Amino acid sequence: MTTSSGVTAAGLVLCLAAAALLAALAVPLHESARNTAALRSTLADIRSWDRALGAYVAAKGAAPANPKGPIIFKKPIVEELAPYMDQFRTLDWWGFNYQVWTGPGNFEYGIRLDGAADYLLVSTGKGGVRETWTYDSGRPEAGLYALEAAEDYEKDIVIWNGRLVRGPKGAR
Repeated sequence: MTTSSGVTAAGLVLCLAAAALLAALAVPLHESARNTAALRSTLADIRSWDRALGAYVAAKGAAPANPKGPIIFKKPIVEELAPYMDQFRTLDWWGFNYQVWTGPGNFEYGIRLDGAADYLLVSTGKGGVRETWTYDSGRPEAGLYALEAAEDYEKDIVIWNGRLVRGPKGAR
């Protein structure tokens, strides 16, 4: 009786199939973990901006001078909020600018900013594309969503005067 110490074709195919199966399972799990981490970090950042705006409004009686749209380092709002923030991130964790609107005359997501102290903070989510979602004052909780699918990370996060009106349910 003779024995062989080589690798058979069937054994090699079996090993390759097992490796492919593990890779097929690992990639979606990794992507889900990355999205979850980006969402949590984005929520923490946007809450930091929210606390700074709230403290500014409490101290000055009004939100900073009427910026509209992306927060960038060139805008006066960054200088005005500097005393109220430890660090600045103007991009969410997917690489898109946070958006801010303050004061009267702004109307975004179906929300009218009437008072000088009113503000709206936004992250446009993983895709960076603004949703067509509109706030429903009769059902304010309707803007909160469960994270059930990869597409849910594409949804906007919207804070209006300190209150999350669009974002994942249970987000703090």
